[in-house]
Amino acid sequence: MREITNRRMRLGALLIVALASALALSSCAGSLSWIQDRLPPPAEVDGGIMFRYHAPSARQVTLAGSFNNWGGTQGGGRYDPSIDSMSDTDGNGTWTVVLPLPPGRYQYKYVIDGGIRWEQDPNNPDKATEGGIENSLIVVPPNVSYEYEIVTGTVIGEGAGFDREAAKSTTTITGEGVSFEVDLPDAGAVALAGTFNGWDPDALPLTKGDDGLWRASIELEPGEYLYKFVVDGTWIEDPGNPESVDDGYGGANSVLIVE
Repeated sequence: MREITNRRMRLGALLIVALASALALSSCAGSLSWIQDRLPPPAEVDGGIMFRYHAPSARQVTLAGSFNNWGGTQGGGRYDPSIDSMSDTDGNGTWTVVLPLPPGRYQYKYVIDGGIRWEQDPNNPDKATEGGIENSLIVVPPNVSYEYEIVTGTVIGEGAGFDREAAKSTTTITGEGVSFEVDLPDAGAVALAGTFNGWDPDALPLTKGDDGLWRASIELEPGEYLYKFVVDGTWIEDPGNPESVDDGYGGANSVLIVE
């Protein structure tokens, strides 16, 4: 009887050791996964700022932010998954890209699998808000060592039908919505694009009246919005709105606050 009891005790001890080992291995694996997920925040490397994002199950990851019109086409348009695509060259699930960003403040997110998910940077505690949406924030200092090019989306080209000195505009906010009116009598086409319509230059065309003024109205929930006018394909800030923020391209986005 004593021998049977001893055997049971040894079996019990072995089971306890096996269970403890399994728990230790599980904890170790979880710790390794946590360590792998904890990547450095965006930082300067040779050639620009390196962004890193751990997504082992993703088929594609791109970087979208105020520096590339949120992954839109040049001048701001629909999301394009070919813009600032990240790479996972060694197959370890960590996606990277290096961008030669000019000094400035930029909001950004990681876009997974063509736009299925838009994620903040889990390794960057700095945040900012655009259009009521919270994004990750990076501030590129003026003393970076890499070369960069400033590209502006607000330069007025030839034949744009826009006289910056003479242009006037009025924005009216009522309980029924927001009305925009801009004086561009020589323009061939004018549209309004901003955070309220995904920076889509085709979503909200303005209508030209007999008086030469272009008008449009839109219903907006309370919040802060960024926007520009698109004049014959050229993106410009609102000439009648003094409130603006840096657009990341050497120009400015106009700011609209609806209360």
